[in-house]
Amino acid sequence: MAHIFITGGTGFVGTEVIKQLAANGHQIAALMRSTQRLSVLHDQLDEEAFRLVTAIVGDLTQPGLGISEADHQTIRQADIIIHAGGPMDIMLGESQAKQVFLDAADQLSKLASDAHINGKLRHFIHVVGFKSPVTDQNMDQPAAIHKLLEHESPYERMKIRADLHIREQAKLHGYPLSVVNPSVVIGDSATGNTEQIGGLGILVAAARLKLMGTVPGGGSYWLPLVHVDHAAAFITALVDEPQPVSETYYLLDEQGSSPNMTELIQGMNKELRLRAPIGSISLPLLNRLLGGPLGSKLGIPQQSLSFIVNTPFPTEATKRMKLAHKQATSVNSAILPHVVADLDYRLSHSESIHPGFSRGKRGPLATLEKKGSGNPILLLPGTFSGADCFIPLASELHERHVWIADLPGFGRSPYHHQSEGVIEGHVRSIIAAITEQSQPITLVGHSYGALLAAKVMEAIPERIQSMHLLQPALHPTYARYRLPSINRFMLSKLSRHALDRSLINQGCFESHEQIPASYTNFVLDELKSPRVRATLADTLSALTKSDTFKLQPAKWNTVPTHIAWGLLDRYYTLPQAYSHLPVKRLERGHHFPISHPAETAQLLRQAGV
Repeated sequence: MAHIFITGGTGFVGTEVIKQLAANGHQIAALMRSTQRLSVLHDQLDEEAFRLVTAIVGDLTQPGLGISEADHQTIRQADIIIHAGGPMDIMLGESQAKQVFLDAADQLSKLASDAHINGKLRHFIHVVGFKSPVTDQNMDQPAAIHKLLEHESPYERMKIRADLHIREQAKLHGYPLSVVNPSVVIGDSATGNTEQIGGLGILVAAARLKLMGTVPGGGSYWLPLVHVDHAAAFITALVDEPQPVSETYYLLDEQGSSPNMTELIQGMNKELRLRAPIGSISLPLLNRLLGGPLGSKLGIPQQSLSFIVNTPFPTEATKRMKLAHKQATSVNSAILPHVVADLDYRLSHSESIHPGFSRGKRGPLATLEKKGSGNPILLLPGTFSGADCFIPLASELHERHVWIADLPGFGRSPYHHQSEGVIEGHVRSIIAAITEQSQPITLVGHSYGALLAAKVMEAIPERIQSMHLLQPALHPTYARYRLPSINRFMLSKLSRHALDRSLINQGCFESHEQIPASYTNFVLDELKSPRVRATLADTLSALTKSDTFKLQPAKWNTVPTHIAWGLLDRYYTLPQAYSHLPVKRLERGHHFPISHPAETAQLLRQAGV
């Protein structure tokens, strides 16, 4: 077990590094601005792993890192120092960038030399970035390196000067230094959950504005990517090296193993449900355009183009390490749509933290999950909703294991792209999520989600323990929604006033006071995404067709089924064909699972959930 001091431990990469280090039993002291930041880690770790982490309160921008003398002594006893701190903000000014990168590098180098003199430090690991031109071969030529940095942004210039300074100090004092140069870090290889939107998210944001009609650089360029869990695993492997040596490691796929820019933008536009790009634009021309008034107007940083490259990188040392530790190397192409969908969601919504819930993935569905007892409850939202809207209901099911799904094309789930149509694709995706599990599922659906639940149950009744339909949509909706193109236009113009009025007029809520502000905000934020608007437009169109509602309720005798029905719904009715099923009628509106989560949870418990 090593004693490790880490900066950036509550960041995107650092959090994953700490998770993997703690899993290996290492003792970790993490620099953070306040002990409250420990809560970020608490939800990421089990209790045993969390006990291995202590907070050192400080700040990379402060003199001496802003830490106490007692904490200085703690760091001096570290076996390993990992410097992974620093913001992902390519718009930093000169003085800010100097503070957080170069000045912090000087302070950390002094701490490292003290620890080395004390005989404790055996390895310094510095996480930099693949754009640094500094190597063991050219670090003795600082003037040449500074010449290379003249046209770089302050962000890149200070990061690279910090890289050079730490290398110089490690060589001077004689301790092993591993420089890790990750490429653009994206979400983990299992879920695609990408908290850092400053990298690939810049391209996603531009695509959402329909600015990716042509490909920056074309097919001869690529944007190197690495999964956050792969980067963390590599750093953890360096920690476990018994005899570390000074080396530089580039964490990226080689160009032939990565999607080129044309393939990346094509896939991104497809996932955002936008037109495929036509042709390409040269990077020098695009750089000039973004450096002028157009760049300011569009909000796309000129500096973001520096991550698009067409030159090879030395990866031999990285390959040797990965081979020795049997680590995954390439970006999981099947997860890229989940990365794009997650970034799209984050660009639409303000960051929200749901204590007790974690991000998951079940088949093709992104989920919010709460651990508990019993077989899993899979909760399916309706239209104009998402997983976030059902956090209050899931929280009221205190002791139960709950997965709340985002339907494909909504929230954090990528669209299914099935040629059979939007609804059939939703059904297939839910079936895929259920059939990959080893245990039967309790299925709970609201509105359109209840319709999907019924279709899924008819397809795989043997995998469903029980089914609970909350205000199920079982007959066609307004005929005016039949044209997807009109729907898409109208959704792009929907105002808060029009949404609230519609929710009341249709009997979704009993009064304006019962509409949670968080729900209205969620819907309007969700509709900022072209992906969501297109999927919702197609779904509303499909719900105007009678064929969509072909079910066989008379044969629902193999799975226990319960219906909860709000009598104040002004549009939907419960067809006679379903009257033989157990129905609990309430003096509530269509959205009672959202407006009355505690009451709904009680109904579900009474029905055996």
